Amino acid sequence: MRRLTGTEVYADLSFIINLVMDAAILWTTARLAGLDFKWGRLLMAALAGAVYAVGFLFLPDHFGYLLPAKVLFSFILIILAFYPCSWSDVKKAFLYFYLISFVAAGAITGLPYLVLGMERENNDVLWIAAGLGVALWAGWQGQKLFFTRVIPKILNFMVHIRFGGQEFCGRGFLDTGNMLRDPLTDAPVLIAEYKWLKQYLPRDLHAILDNPADETDLLGLAASSSWAGRLRIIPFSSVGRQNGLLLGVRADEIKLDMGHEYICCKNLIIAIYRERLSPDGRYQLLIPAEIVQNQ
Repeated sequence: MRRLTGTEVYADLSFIINLVMDAAILWTTARLAGLDFKWGRLLMAALAGAVYAVGFLFLPDHFGYLLPAKVLFSFILIILAFYPCSWSDVKKAFLYFYLISFVAAGAITGLPYLVLGMERENNDVLWIAAGLGVALWAGWQGQKLFFTRVIPKILNFMVHIRFGGQEFCGRGFLDTGNMLRDPLTDAPVLIAEYKWLKQYLPRDLHAILDNPADETDLLGLAASSSWAGRLRIIPFSSVGRQNGLLLGVRADEIKLDMGHEYICCKNLIIAIYRERLSPDGRYQLLIPAEIVQNQ
């Protein structure tokens, strides 16, 4: 037992609590970061974390418990838990490790206020168990929520498009898998749903796109359009489809609303896709990541 600021802290209880919490946080980190792990290594890392935490009860003023040493020890725990792993995986795991740690600590500290309207005094184990539950829930459901709710919001941008004097906007999703390029300029190509874009296109293009002929006839049909100078034929490949062709139209200007600034691009091609891009209608365009990365 160790007396600390007037409170009796049992080393064995502290060891067990930290062992369980570290194991839960490391497991959740592996789930969210998509890392493979072995339970033996993960538990060994959790054990090291528990020993380190108990050491603070006896050596609170030791330099090993200063902030830089704590951060360094976190890196050691992650490497110990997930070795072998790349430096990129270590950095990703480190961010998730601290994110989940802060969430769990926030739950332990905040839930007593939320439930009882007071600081936690008694039944500390109850609130620690609640924090543990939050960490485990984040590992169980967090990955699904992160990729279905958080990522789409982060990578979803308002896109402003101008064709001559006509301006309009729609929602675009940043797609790292969109590798389409304009054969003439080698510039990246956006993809738009035809159903959404149709209202902004001339009627002679409707006739081409509403009644699609063989793709090899697209070039000839496009040449007779009133927008012939804006049109491109964009080759593409996808799963189950090789050497496909999409009709593309050149926009005079495309602006991505990044929240704090606009990214403006001139004369980019928008490939027209006849199917839905987003089943739930959250976006109507796919934005190539290169547009954002080059800014």
